[in-house]
Amino acid sequence: MSVNRYQPHVLIIPEDRADEQIANGFTKHDQVTLKQVQVMPYADGWPGVLNKFMTQYISYLRNYKNAYIVLLIDFDAKYESQRHRFDTAVPDDLKDRVFVVGAKEDPERLRQVMGKGFEEIGSDLADDCYKDPRINYCHDCCGTAT
Repeated sequence: MSVNRYQPHVLIIPEDRADEQIANGFTKHDQVTLKQVQVMPYADGWPGVLNKFMTQYISYLRNYKNAYIVLLIDFDAKYESQRHRFDTAVPDDLKDRVFVVGAKEDPERLRQVMGKGFEEIGSDLADDCYKDPRINYCHDCCGTAT
């Protein structure tokens, strides 16, 4: 499925297969409009996400003013340094359209603590956005940054 680049849309760039499954679970929620959200192929680690963002998606965002990007990474228990690395990579004129989110450690830890599969976690997170974002997004294993 491909989004209409001229309408408001969100592209999700996951770090790995687990993050891709979380993103897919999120997009399957009944309150998410699939025509407006597309999960891109995973990027083989956070350096891959950062590289793809810098080489492909900065220009994409500048060409398509209705586009938003979610960089779905694992913070690998290094939240401050990872956040800083991504914050400095996002140009000032795009900061309001790029979001960096992910598990504080890794999705496997999140799956163990929550006792759910990755797609179910993604669906639960979408449900939280719809109802009350403080439930799972504030879980000890989650980290978020904008």
